[in-house]
Amino acid sequence: MTRDEIKEVFGEVLFDISIELGRKKVSVGEMLRYETGTIIRLAKTSGESVDLLVNLKPLAYGEIMVLDERLAIRITEILSKEMLTEKFKEGLYG
Repeated sequence: MTRDEIKEVFGEVLFDISIELGRKKVSVGEMLRYETGTIIRLAKTSGESVDLLVNLKPLAYGEIMVLDERLAIRITEILSKEMLTEKFKEGLYG
């Protein structure tokens, strides 16, 4: 299908898009110690790409930027079928 054909068929379908800054596994005990002001360190480093998710599934990588005083994401890479398969194998997105 071409982009125009896809748009004609699915043009009104809505998707949830979210941006994931990082992940961390914590125990219940650690989570119960959280309080206002707690800092949670994530695995990603400053400046590293963030994940763009569509319906909680990975689609692309991007970088956070500020546009007209609002946060935005610039897509830097759309994931290939092979990269998506690898992410699912790693158990990151079920």
